[in-house]
Amino acid sequence: MEKEILHWYKHQDPEAKLTEGYNPDYDIIGPKGSVEVKEDRMAHQTGNYALEYETHDGKPSGYAGTKATIFCIVDWEYVALMDTHVLKDIVNSLEVKKVVDMGQVFPDGKRNKGWIIPREKILNNPLVLVKERWFPVNI
Repeated sequence: MEKEILHWYKHQDPEAKLTEGYNPDYDIIGPKGSVEVKEDRMAHQTGNYALEYETHDGKPSGYAGTKATIFCIVDWEYVALMDTHVLKDIVNSLEVKKVVDMGQVFPDGKRNKGWIIPREKILNNPLVLVKERWFPVNI
């Protein structure tokens, strides 16, 4: 998935490349900026995006911890691209945010934390570029 987003992003930043190994700050880096790519495979069914914001040990992660200039959310139907500060403004503007446990259970018995954000708050925002997903879903 990151390779597909990189292919698209290279039209804006021809020197962009994928980061090597695990990098919590961003997935793609180039002279013009960086991109964090997240996939939500359930969004088309739930009508929500789950955005991780905190690790099991209380450190910022996901959308709250990224250093990327662009944030990309991929679901089965759409690719939503926005400046990271736009995503943060959308999340901060919500009066109520449902907190959920996300992913694996760590040895301390805890999980990372995330917020449930209504999908339409992102897809219908005029500052978000929404494209139909142009690459297949890998199951």
